[in-house]
Amino acid sequence: MSRNAMPRPTSVAVLAFVLSALASACKSTVPAKTRLDDAEINSKIEAKWAAGGEIHPFNIDVDTNEGDVTLRGRVTRESSKIRAEQPAHGTLGVRRGINLIKVGEHTS
Repeated sequence: MSRNAMPRPTSVAVLAFVLSALASACKSTVPAKTRLDDAEINSKIEAKWAAGGEIHPFNIDVDTNEGDVTLRGRVTRESSKIRAEQPAHGTLGVRRGINLIKVGEHTS
């Protein structure tokens, strides 16, 4: 029997360990349903802004993680900052909101 015909047990064990480590590294710690809900929350908030017409959805980023909504971006008035967070309060699935929107003119 040739030397290369059968893999050595040590090589098989190492290969199995490496494949197992790679597979677990690719897994998210957040369940798929939560990720889907977070994406739905983002979409609902952005849709409310678009429907209201007061807040331009492209000026503010919405990031939801397990129901915690963070708003980032820039608006020109304090009243716009406050109005931007209102849809988050009324959206199903939102646990809490973090408003990091800055007020002032855009600078280059």
